[in-house]
Amino acid sequence: MQVVKATSLDITEIITVLKSSLGEGLLPKSAEYFIWKHIENPFGESKILLAKENNQIIGVRAFMYWNWVCGTENVKTVRAVDTATLPSHQGKGIFKKLTLQAVNECTKEGTEFVFNSPNKISIIGYLKMGWYENGKLPIYIKAGSILPRLFSEKSVNNLLSIYTMQASLDQLDSNWEIKNSITHFHTGINKAFLKWRYQDCPVANYGAVIEPGFFGFVFRIKKVNKFIELRICELWTDTADGAKQAKQAYKKLTRNIRPAVVTCGISPLFQHKKNNPLGLFGPFKKGPTITLKTLANQQLNSFNHFKQWNPSMGSIELF
Repeated sequence: MQVVKATSLDITEIITVLKSSLGEGLLPKSAEYFIWKHIENPFGESKILLAKENNQIIGVRAFMYWNWVCGTENVKTVRAVDTATLPSHQGKGIFKKLTLQAVNECTKEGTEFVFNSPNKISIIGYLKMGWYENGKLPIYIKAGSILPRLFSEKSVNNLLSIYTMQASLDQLDSNWEIKNSITHFHTGINKAFLKWRYQDCPVANYGAVIEPGFFGFVFRIKKVNKFIELRICELWTDTADGAKQAKQAYKKLTRNIRPAVVTCGISPLFQHKKNNPLGLFGPFKKGPTITLKTLANQQLNSFNHFKQWNPSMGSIELF
């Protein structure tokens, strides 16, 4: 068995291995999605290692780059995402071999840590390889409409047509960006990132309400039981004066969407005295479980237990 770095010529076969091992699952496996995720990522092309036998790909391991910023500090990390082994070669330790080699290479490159949100089964393997639980992502929650809208694809598409990402982003200059928090690490917000992450995403549809110079939020409409969850993926104010306008726009949005529940991650980019986004309650440790492993940085004090780390829900959504 050989371990090699993936190239663009491997994409079609990689998709075949992912489908064979994992099926479509929650997210469709396609070349378009793979390229968006691993090649067009503004943080850089993913580290993708392949296990090959007789020139056939039998295993895949991908680490997706992601940067966290605080003031002028930029922490380079990776997220452990796609991994698969052909069913005929499972049980041979391929997953572990590929993962540990990727860890070793990222450490030598100076990548500071690796994070992910594994399920209850895969977390066992990660813990054995040196990952540790960092806890559940803190989120804000609030009950929505007293007459919540029933979920349907048609109604969701109609609603999102009112709040399109393209129309919202077209209002922004090409060099538009939000000033970084100086107290907490978060994903840097600029027009290029928002376009890649939310407008160009081939597997999910997002909406946005943006008032340049005042505020902005990006959201996703999710199904929860028979009803709707309004998930706020990104939230910011350009100035402290933007909070009032943001709350007014949020109230109008919830009246139109009529969600059963609203969720939002902690946002250090939302300037408000209590840092309580839009009047939601929390934060509660109800988000996905996040695991970490130190790489080049052996002291993750700012990130441990989300002490000074505020990932948005859009940064942690399943990739």
